[in-house]
Amino acid sequence: MDFKTFFVKKVMVSFFISVTCICAAMALIGMSFEPDARFGYEAFLSPLIFGAVASIPSLVQYSKKDLSLRQTAIRNAIHFLLLEAAILSILYFLGLLTSVSMAVSLGISIFVIDLTVNLVLWINDKRTAKEFNYALKKLQDDCGIGK
Repeated sequence: MDFKTFFVKKVMVSFFISVTCICAAMALIGMSFEPDARFGYEAFLSPLIFGAVASIPSLVQYSKKDLSLRQTAIRNAIHFLLLEAAILSILYFLGLLTSVSMAVSLGISIFVIDLTVNLVLWINDKRTAKEFNYALKKLQDDCGIGK
């Protein structure tokens, strides 16, 4: 897959899924740890910023050639570690991590969001492959190939 296709299909889609999940996680964790906090309009930018930061480690998964299962697993593990490190580091340096339990909750949220993004991308890829295989089978049947 070329880089442009990878960027649009994987990185951009994961960005939008991440932003949606980040909004939900911020609401749930915020209600748990800072229920009285109120924010201005600038708070609407944080899911977009964190979504962009979360998309950067996805570049580790790019390859021009097909990867083996082991190579894919290693790249996914590196991606996840970079993702956790990037998000938690930013939160720590901004002084937004107020306790260990909050850091653990955020780490778990990052894991759940990453899992959700990968699940949605997998479902989308599976649907695309099914449509492609159906079209290929129809073409073979129409041309009399494989009979």
